[in-house]
Amino acid sequence: MKKKYIKQALQVIVLTAFFIACSIIYARLTRPGPLGAPFTLIDSRGRVVTEADIRVKPAAIFFGYTMCPDVCPTTLLELTNWLEKLGSDADKIGVWFFTVDPERDTPQLMHEYISMFSNKIIGISGDPKKVHAAVRSFNIAAEKIDSGDGDYTYDHTAAVLLLNKGGYLRSIIPYQEKDEIAIQQLKNLAESVNK
Repeated sequence: MKKKYIKQALQVIVLTAFFIACSIIYARLTRPGPLGAPFTLIDSRGRVVTEADIRVKPAAIFFGYTMCPDVCPTTLLELTNWLEKLGSDADKIGVWFFTVDPERDTPQLMHEYISMFSNKIIGISGDPKKVHAAVRSFNIAAEKIDSGDGDYTYDHTAAVLLLNKGGYLRSIIPYQEKDEIAIQQLKNLAESVNK
């Protein structure tokens, strides 16, 4: 019974990611400009971070939360492996993990969590109202789900957004994409700096 529920939940997540990806692409085609509204938040190193920091070079952005039971740690582990395989090209890309749960995910907690993965990934958190507004401005789905026992989870977009320098959407890496495809997408993103 539990396996059936988990399988159905993963199917919902994958379908949600697909539809969100389609809506992001549609939004980019109908409303040109950088993805995401201006924001001022705090990164996992305790520094102020704004949309300008994300746009200064090509970026890979993943939206999730530290208490996520499956999608987030899987994606962060995959990102870590992909970045290692990129070698020095990984330094040409900003890699950001944006919380959808700022009520729990303080910058310090984000730092501790991300340190289990890669030092190239920088977390973003801060004032909950500002974080939620910023997440929405990227057209990301993030719905709080009450578990009924006083706890909660989030259903959220599971794709990694790839943005060109300046913040323009280039493409996405869907959840559980094949390694060789994801690595090539990141390599192309890194090489776009020289074009």
